[in-house]
Amino acid sequence: MNTITLRQWALAALFLLVFAACRKESTTQSGLKTTTSSSDLVLTPAGYMPSSNVHFVAPGNHLVVSNGRLQQLETRTGKMIRDFGEVTVTPRHKTTEAQGWIAYAWWTNTGSAITRFTTTWIVPSAPTEEGGQTLFLFNGMQDGTTHSSYIIQPVLQWGPSAAGGGKFWAVTNWYVSGRHAFFGSLINVSPGATLIGVMSETAASGKKYSYNSSFKGYPASSALQVDSVPQAFWAAETLESYNVTMPATMYPPNAGLSMHDIQILKGAANASISWNPAQAVSGSAQRAVVISNASPGGQVDIFFR
Repeated sequence: MNTITLRQWALAALFLLVFAACRKESTTQSGLKTTTSSSDLVLTPAGYMPSSNVHFVAPGNHLVVSNGRLQQLETRTGKMIRDFGEVTVTPRHKTTEAQGWIAYAWWTNTGSAITRFTTTWIVPSAPTEEGGQTLFLFNGMQDGTTHSSYIIQPVLQWGPSAAGGGKFWAVTNWYVSGRHAFFGSLINVSPGATLIGVMSETAASGKKYSYNSSFKGYPASSALQVDSVPQAFWAAETLESYNVTMPATMYPPNAGLSMHDIQILKGAANASISWNPAQAVSGSAQRAVVISNASPGGQVDIFFR
């Protein structure tokens, strides 16, 4: 009887060791433990995704949804560079359940489509504690808020991601579908630099829309173009973060930053906007405060502390 018990104990211990080796725990800002599987996962502004599903879009290429399939084309010739398969929803890894959105303001458009969405902000100082954290700051547009929704976004990044990066600020543009993520060239920027994130509708036919995401004045190699996707009607101004274990020091020393001069156009007319603030942890220092719903001249302040 004792022999059987010891054997069972040994097998259980071995299972736990193997199980632990295949899993990696981390603690998010909210204090909840999440699990990542291994080095196969890479970080995107939509959370951790398999590296095989995250792709660099080279200059002179764009994305298109054609006959229900997501493809990368050479813009000049229309030649297909790669077919990523049917536009289907694959559940992302558990670490993406909270999406990392710490503080943000959102607005849902109705009626005619958004044709242009711009926001200006200043690159903040480097975080006091330069650890393994990753911060994303952006204005973005989505075709909804479900697991099947996509987002297109001009992103300011501190720390590492699938696009590169490190202990410095950098910018690029992302398009993330339910299954794949795409990014342009990552460009270093300095604290104090002025950024203008721009998303523009470039074409529309029936229920198919085309969008370009860019930073005004920055190389086109960082921009992204995606064609023939559903209408992006959900807008946001967002602070997203990962691996922030000490919020007091792992965010920039600035009190916060102003996402200002916000303008959303519907055709040639300015939209009537009503931003809704939200935060991952109620009462936390990281929060979004709506200063103005105007367009042009709107403002959402995002506080780090």
